[in-house]
Amino acid sequence: MKIKTVLAAVMIALISLSPSVFADSYSLYEYYDTYYDGMPFRAWPVEVQHAFSKELPALIEKYEADVSFSPSLEEVLAHQYGLPGEADLTQEQATAAVIEYLSQDGQENAETLKEYTWTYSFYVDIPDQPEWMITIYDGIYIAQNRLYRLLVPARGGDITLLYDHNTAIPSPEEILEQFSYTLPQDREEWTYLDKARYGDKIIELMALYPEFNADQTYMIYSLPTEEEVSYEDALAFAKDILQKEYGGEGGWNEEDYPLSSAEFVRVSHGKDDIPTPYWGFVMGREDFYQIYVSAIPEGPSLLVVYTSFDANG
Repeated sequence: MKIKTVLAAVMIALISLSPSVFADSYSLYEYYDTYYDGMPFRAWPVEVQHAFSKELPALIEKYEADVSFSPSLEEVLAHQYGLPGEADLTQEQATAAVIEYLSQDGQENAETLKEYTWTYSFYVDIPDQPEWMITIYDGIYIAQNRLYRLLVPARGGDITLLYDHNTAIPSPEEILEQFSYTLPQDREEWTYLDKARYGDKIIELMALYPEFNADQTYMIYSLPTEEEVSYEDALAFAKDILQKEYGGEGGWNEEDYPLSSAEFVRVSHGKDDIPTPYWGFVMGREDFYQIYVSAIPEGPSLLVVYTSFDANG
């Protein structure tokens, strides 16, 4: 895949998309996933990254979202994004500088480098010292394809090689990301069994890397023990509660609000005060009911219900 250049007209059209286009999104994460046709943030044009980064604080407030369990959004928030000015290297100039840098010792062939997939971000963390952050992949934008990541000073200075696949040892986060590619690529399609496999991998990595997930960044999905509430019993209980509390004309019904997500949570996020273990179900999509059911051995009980009509539950 050759280095991509995005037509200005396309970028302008995408940047001009107003929040109303995504007004029906029921969470910040759905909004984020649809913002640029499902592509990862680093693959967005720098103009779109800049626009989204300016919008993100208001979105977090709007959706009352905690992004601590989303490494991608946390990484976005870790930097300030801008656009290159007259005094800065252009994207093309930064690309040329990276090709020269990686080719200088014969480590890479310049023509081969041009065939890889490149992504760009423009950091303005220090306003008078902007930097291009460039990542190079051999294929699509996933961790297992990453070759190099570099910081290029936009106003002169030495290039910093942040990641070199020839010498890098994968982090537990990267190992987990690579494992996720064995599951359906659309996470909305993950069943509770898929999520349990993902949770098992997190537990495995926690045993190997004691510092990994020490702050409960990742929610740990699992499967219930024989003593805990089963999937079938929890789902039946959830439907019964929704029918009793939210049924009736214009309210919840199974036909209009089919099950769209299920999960058994063994350990929740560090900032989550919902007692575990519990089953979580989402009925519907744009209009939805989200219900959490305690899975303790004493039997199912209602923990909380959230709806798209009343975000506070």
